[in-house]
Amino acid sequence: MRILRQRSAPEAPPLVYRQCPGCDYDLVTGTGNKSCGWYDCPYLPEELKVFCPECNHNFATGEGAPWCGEPPGCRWAAEGYQHAESARKFQAGQH
Repeated sequence: MRILRQRSAPEAPPLVYRQCPGCDYDLVTGTGNKSCGWYDCPYLPEELKVFCPECNHNFATGEGAPWCGEPPGCRWAAEGYQHAESARKFQAGQH
């Protein structure tokens, strides 16, 4: 007779984001200097991107004029707010 054990679901791997040397870009507010010259950080994980890909509205700060109305209700809004929360938690854990 074998005893079967239930295994818990594996945890998601931790988010990894390392800024380029000389970069002081704030991923939540979208401010700061980028030493690389890219418009969008190529190393930023998808889960931490807080800007709408269509209108560039910042879901973390509420800055920008969303094309879909106030509050944003486009197909990117729900995911954008989740990313904003993830980015805030990630940034808080870095300090």
